[in-house]
Amino acid sequence: MPDMVSLIIDGIPVQVASGETILQAAEKSGIQIPTLCFMEGLADLESCGVCVVEVEGNPNLLPSCVSRCLPDMKIRTDSEKVRKARKLALELLLSDHLGDCQAPCELACPAEIDIPEFIRQIRYNHPDKALRVILEKIAFPGVLGRICPKFCEGVCRRGEYDEPVSICSLKRFPADIVPQDIKQQQHSAVVRSGKKVAILGSGVVGLTAAYYLTLAGHECIVFEAAPRPGGAMRNIIPEFRLPAQVIDDEIADIQSLGVKIHCNQALGKDVFLDDLRNEYDAILLAIGANGEKHPTFSGSDLGQSCFNFLEQVAYGACTSVEKNVVIIGSGPTSLDSARTCLRLGAEEATMIIPSSQRTHFFFTPQLQYALEEGVKIHYDSEILSTAIGANRQISCEVNTSGDRWVITADQIFLSGHVEADVQLLEELGFKTLRGGVQIDKKTLETNIPGVFAAGNIAQSGRYAVHGSASGRIVAESIHRYLTGIPPQPEWINVRMQHLTEDEKELLGKDRHDISRLMDLILSPEFRSHNFEEFNQGLTTDAAIKEAARCLNCDCASKRECSLRIQSTLCDANPRAFRGDRPAFEKDDSHPDIVYESGKCIKCGRCIAIAEQHREKYGLTYIGRGFSVKVQTPIMGKIAEGLSLVAIECAKACPTGALSRKR
Repeated sequence: MPDMVSLIIDGIPVQVASGETILQAAEKSGIQIPTLCFMEGLADLESCGVCVVEVEGNPNLLPSCVSRCLPDMKIRTDSEKVRKARKLALELLLSDHLGDCQAPCELACPAEIDIPEFIRQIRYNHPDKALRVILEKIAFPGVLGRICPKFCEGVCRRGEYDEPVSICSLKRFPADIVPQDIKQQQHSAVVRSGKKVAILGSGVVGLTAAYYLTLAGHECIVFEAAPRPGGAMRNIIPEFRLPAQVIDDEIADIQSLGVKIHCNQALGKDVFLDDLRNEYDAILLAIGANGEKHPTFSGSDLGQSCFNFLEQVAYGACTSVEKNVVIIGSGPTSLDSARTCLRLGAEEATMIIPSSQRTHFFFTPQLQYALEEGVKIHYDSEILSTAIGANRQISCEVNTSGDRWVITADQIFLSGHVEADVQLLEELGFKTLRGGVQIDKKTLETNIPGVFAAGNIAQSGRYAVHGSASGRIVAESIHRYLTGIPPQPEWINVRMQHLTEDEKELLGKDRHDISRLMDLILSPEFRSHNFEEFNQGLTTDAAIKEAARCLNCDCASKRECSLRIQSTLCDANPRAFRGDRPAFEKDDSHPDIVYESGKCIKCGRCIAIAEQHREKYGLTYIGRGFSVKVQTPIMGKIAEGLSLVAIECAKACPTGALSRKR
């Protein structure tokens, strides 16, 4: 029987066999010490400095993975000194760690959808799995697949070679093709918490929050002031861009979880905050911004609100417009109004918009569609005044880049920006800011305990995708409030930033040389006279081919990377130490694995595994100091060094340096 050693770890008396390491002793006591280089069965791989501990009487920190237990040791595994040392060790490792943890598209997505993963599922014809990935982050894939502003496509690395991947269309594809019953089957059984949440507003924010809160086990009751649910996406965006059936189906999916929606229930009129606070465990204010601020100029009172106009059309209260219309203002609402006017019989629809709108990745193609349908657009323009002229026509004076001119119209529409009803909020007891209700930036809770707010009521001027993101985020915050679960730290992200031309070529060397496949768009002659959806989306064949254009530039180990996990837990800063970054290198010569040397932390696991299994060449350290690399001794490809244990090495790699091919 081995000799036993008594020691104390974090105040806990421990007895272990003589010769065991501090790491082993801690694990037996249920104390977790973080590691990167250590791996059971592989001896003396001390290199990372992450597993250090503090021993009383010793001025130096000790690596727990190789330091043996001695009698009467008093060890601290989580002191301030230890935490600083671990953070420093991680930041040094991150300083020359090269790779994108998440792809640029994923980082640009306000909803944080795992875009590369759902595209991979589509590529291999698994639309149901793709939809499951999308639903992890958004509750309205069919809606956002049609109206999202495509921030992701603006940064897509594929665009550096030809054109970006049609990410938004691919997001819509599984939502359109997966049958309704299968969609509803994707929700796992919900364990009820016994908590009730009242949600005021059934737009994208409120219903998204209801979706995720219900999946978390909480009962959600939604109160909507309008006669039907859906908010702006149902009552403002016209049918030719976003069919009502798409919205109704996705709302039905949310209701199938047990979410109840009560319409014609206005806050302060039909339902009251004090009553809700007495009945519910938490309340979410998601009523949107109901006010509107229009462009002002002499005679602007002659104009009609674009928002009101589109709402009347959506409810069937407006079925025709005048012969010649002018739309004043910028943004999607003005564009939707112009295109709607043509569909309601206008002979001419003229837009007066600023030049900045032409540069937006989402807005620019929409402008082209409008031009094809017959909308006239004057860029770099502003209205100076309007007045009633002869034959009751409205005379509009326009300034275009310094040139003044006049256009006449029978009807004008004004597009402005929405504003929260601050007076109502203050009457209800909320503290307000200029943009709406005041909230805690971290929790989204208002000054009234248990009452949260999200969306345009708290953050004005956002797209639906922002509303979707805030709906999910506030749901997570309310869930923490109801359960007492602490917030999770935000993932750290390493980014490659700009690549050299040679690096770009290496990253995209296996790209499929096919052009971007576009959605099926109805002809302008047909679409400009009816409200049928003008964009018919991608066919299955086109979606699979378009998905194959993705470069898969996210890290294959982004969810399992120990360096990323530990750096996140220690709040390590990837940019704490700046210097010349290593060159991007990618060795995919092996049939099963890929090696990216820029992600290697030189832990030695793969070297030891190859040596254990007596690989012919194996791997070794090449070079010295900061520039050392793990390569084959013959400076060959990874396929030559690892012929027997490549997959085992990839599984053992603590980062994404060695990874399975996807």
